[in-house]
Formats: sequence, C-alpha cells, structure tokens
Amino acid sequence: MDIHINKTENQNLNNDEFNINIETSKDNKNIESLIEYIENFDNQKIFVYDDYNMIQINIDDIMYFYSDGNYNFCKTKNKKYRVKGKLYEIEKKSNNFLRISKGCIINIKQVKSFDIGQNRNVLVRFYDDSEQYVSRRKIKEVMNYLDERMI
Repeated sequence: MDIHINKTENQNLNNDEFNINIETSKDNKNIESLIEYIENFDNQKIFVYDDYNMIQINIDDIMYFYSDGNYNFCKTKNKKYRVKGKLYEIEKKSNNFLRISKGCIINIKQVKSFDIGQNRNVLVRFYDDSEQYVSRRKIKEVMNYLDERMI
C-alpha cells in the first residue's frame, strides 16, 4: 500500500480537531481497515484496576486477557491488572485480539510463536516467555486465522 500525506493548516479548527480526506481508487480493498484504524485511534487505551487504583494503559501493551474465578484480568509484560469488562466485550476492542479459549483472548502483536504439537495441541508463546494453550474447540479457528496470514 502506498500512502501520500498532505498536511495543511486550518485556522478554523480547534487544537484537538483535524479533518481527514481520503482519496482512493474505486477497488482499493485496504481502505476500510484504514478508516477503522483512524476512527478507533483515540480508543487505543483501556482502564484497568491496579489494586484499588484505576489506571489507563495502552491496549498494545496487553499480551492477553484471561478469566480467573469471578474476575477477568489482563497481562502485560510487567504486571497483571483486573479488568471490569466481559471477555466478549473486550474481544471487540481490537482486530488484533483473538480468542483462543473460553477464558482467554490474546493480542496477536504480543505473540512470539505458535507451537503446533504432533497431537495438534497449539501452544502460544509471548515475548515475555509466558504461555497459553489454545482450546480444542478453538484450534480450527486459530489455524484458519494463521493460514490467512501466511505468505
């Protein structure tokens, strides 16, 4: 994809406003994902609980979300945080999230490797060397996801 950016200043806009005009060919297939990214640009942070404090973290720093008992958590490289949302709601927050089991959603950007065992077990390894297994029910979906992204 080849992108050209033209920047102009408009004195009528506030400091936190900007206009984006997109010109593309009629059959450009990448435009919808670009528009979705732009629309969600300000939505790239998530509020989490750090003990009794509510803090904001970047969504890209999260390696995976998981359930433990009655609560949902997210794991970053340095720490785990409790999240208030339901996993099915969290799953819709980013195209980089992939559900690998009933109780786990991974961030594809944080995956180091998918190890496929001889008995078709799939182990997900993250950059911090933590690991999660793909459930048997989700293996086909995960394999299809990987097949779509292979060269």
